Amino acid sequence: MIKRIKTLSTLFLILASTLGVSAQYKMGNWAYTSATPIVLNANNIAVPVNYNDQNIITIKGMYNATPDAYVAIFSLSQEAEDESTTNNMINSKIEAVRTGLKAIDPALDLHVDIISFVPVYDQVLEKKVFSKNTFTETPIGFELKKNIIIEYKRSEQLNDIFSLCTSNGIYDYIRSDVVVKDMGAVKARLRDKADSMVYDQMERYAKLRDIDLKDYKRTLAEGYTVVYPGEKYSNYTAFSCTSYFTKKFNLNNDAKKKITKHYLPIIDKEFDFVIKPFIAEPTIQVMYQINLVLIKKPAEQPKPAPPVPSPEKEVFLITPQGQIREINLN
Repeated sequence: MIKRIKTLSTLFLILASTLGVSAQYKMGNWAYTSATPIVLNANNIAVPVNYNDQNIITIKGMYNATPDAYVAIFSLSQEAEDESTTNNMINSKIEAVRTGLKAIDPALDLHVDIISFVPVYDQVLEKKVFSKNTFTETPIGFELKKNIIIEYKRSEQLNDIFSLCTSNGIYDYIRSDVVVKDMGAVKARLRDKADSMVYDQMERYAKLRDIDLKDYKRTLAEGYTVVYPGEKYSNYTAFSCTSYFTKKFNLNNDAKKKITKHYLPIIDKEFDFVIKPFIAEPTIQVMYQINLVLIKKPAEQPKPAPPVPSPEKEVFLITPQGQIREINLN
């Protein structure tokens, strides 16, 4: 009995740990709306290494950078019978928004981007004596389109900006862009952290393999990938099914399901380290990878001994008198 309880406890822990891992990216109705299993990319950054060698140290890191500023874009369109009225009507909405922004935060700024200003035509039926009835295009007014670009510093300000625009008849919200002022500082922090981990790995390799790193030459490959929030939104369709009461009372359950989007950031399962891992709002995700290759230096060949110079030839002559004389052959 005790053995069975231990076995059940072990199975329970295995199931709990499995569910805990899955809950990181399969929580909520989104898991039911996908026809295929949800598979998240586990290779978001891959820097190639052009060496057929086993001594490769690879470090991957990610930085979830909170935006320093935001830019929201709204679109306006106005039609009127003359150009002056058209421009005045659309400008009155823009100035009302500009005044309201200062009430929200004096630091908020608004820019205007003129998109188009074109005449509007209508077809008028004309009857002529010597021809059939014809339709002729006649100008009846003008259409003016402008975009307003609003800079703000905090993400929660967008809700107030949105309410201000809708209260002034501006309903077309195009998008919001995010800005990081010092991308170089973000990349430098990733490099510094990765470098320290590379040095630790080199010391570990040297101890495990009992090698001297001075006998290896080093080469590296590195690279960055930057992913903005707008690239990581996925479609979501509201989950629904036929209920017991729908069948019992013969109710119509063919209501249109709502389709929307949700932010799906890159998860951290492939990275050796993550700076700012907690994501409470859409962030700019900067990824870095470094590959350090250790290549064995060729063994030094002994230097050949210098050649021994051949001795110079000397010729001597012994005279009949017994004297020895050197003969110069040059």
